[in-house]
Amino acid sequence: MDPLLEALVWIVAGALVLGLVAFIVLKWFAVRIANRVAAEVERRTAAALAHGMRRTGGPRTAIVEDEALQRRYLAQIDRIAKIMDGLVPMPVIGGIGLDAVLGLVPVLGDAVGLGAASLLIVRAAQLGAPPELLSRLVVMQCMDLVFGAVPVLGDLVDAGYRANQRSADLVHDWFNSR
Repeated sequence: MDPLLEALVWIVAGALVLGLVAFIVLKWFAVRIANRVAAEVERRTAAALAHGMRRTGGPRTAIVEDEALQRRYLAQIDRIAKIMDGLVPMPVIGGIGLDAVLGLVPVLGDAVGLGAASLLIVRAAQLGAPPELLSRLVVMQCMDLVFGAVPVLGDLVDAGYRANQRSADLVHDWFNSR
C-alpha cells in the first residue's frame, strides 16, 4: 500500500474515533448540566405552580375509578414515553425518540412534541394525581420545550433529558404508592 494512502487512512480513522469520543463527552456534559439546572428549576417552579393550583382548587377533571380504564391510561402514559423518548435504541447514547427527531424541525416539531406530552399530563390528572405531581409534570414538559428550542445543542439535551420517560416514572411511582 502506498505510504501516503496508509497515512491518510490512519488520519481518517483517528479523526472518526476522536469525533466519537468528543461526541460522547459533550453529550455527557450537556446532559449532566441540563439535569442539574432542570432539577433546580423543576423544584422551584413546581412548588409555585402547586401553590397556585391548591389555592384555586386544583384541576377540574373527572377522576377515573374504573381499574381497567386506569390500567389503560397507565399503558398510554408508558406508550407515549417510549415513543417520544426511546423509540430507536442506540448502543452508546441510550436511545432516540420521536421528540428528539421532531425537535430538528424548528418550532413545529417542538410544538408537536409538547402536544403529545400534554396527553401524558391529562392522563395523570384523570388518574387523580395531586397538584404537586401535576405541576412538576407541567414544568418538566415546559423545560423540555425550552431545551429543545435551542438549535443543535437542544436536540442533544432533549435526547438525554427524557422528560416524557421521567414523567411516566413519576406517575407510576405516585400511582403505586397511593
